[in-house]
Parts: sequence; structure tokens; C-alpha cells
Amino acid sequence: MKYVKDYGMTLLKFLGFLVGGSIVISLLYYLLFSSKVANVFLFAYMGIVFFGFGYKAGKKTENRGFLAGLKIGLLLLLVLILFNLILYQTGFSITRVIYYMALLFACVVGSTIGINKKKE
Repeated sequence: MKYVKDYGMTLLKFLGFLVGGSIVISLLYYLLFSSKVANVFLFAYMGIVFFGFGYKAGKKTENRGFLAGLKIGLLLLLVLILFNLILYQTGFSITRVIYYMALLFACVVGSTIGINKKKE
């Protein structure tokens, strides 16, 4: 039950960051930037969010931080892929797979750094 609560809260926080960041970047797109610049900002934002969640998962785990990052990263990617499939009805392309792998890598790196920065 503890894991369900932890992962449930993580998913709710992720959805909040996803919706909040998307709204802010969409407003910037409509007011200031072109679509290419907005896409770069969205990619950087998502990378930072995945890194942050990985870092937090790494600080909570006792050993093997990369596995904690991989678990949480795959969970967040699953939610992201489901949203993309349901809302935008887009299929998979090589660029999208590379995008997802970069986000997963950011999460694993964040958890590895998180476990190394943990206070003893």
C-alpha cells in the first residue's frame, strides 16, 4: 500500500507539472515565440521535470539509484505516452522514440545523482 501511495502522489505531482508547464509554454508560444522555440523550451522543461523526479526517487532509495530512476521514469513515460496517444492521436516515429529515451535518460541520471548526494 505504501508503494501505491508514493507512486500515486508522484503521478499527481507529475500531472500538475505537465499541465502547468504546458499552459505556460503555450502562452509563451502564442505571445512571444515561434513553434520551434516553444518546442525547445518544452523539451528542456520536460527534461528538468524528469530529472527532478529521478533525483527525488534517488534520494529515497537505499541502493541502485539507476533502477529507481528507471522505474519512475518508465512510469512517467507511460503516462506521457498515453496522453499523447489519447489526446493527440499520434503514432510513434523515430524522433518521438528518441525524445522519450532522452527523458528516460534524464530521469536515470537524476536518480543516480540523487543517491550520491544523499546525506548519510
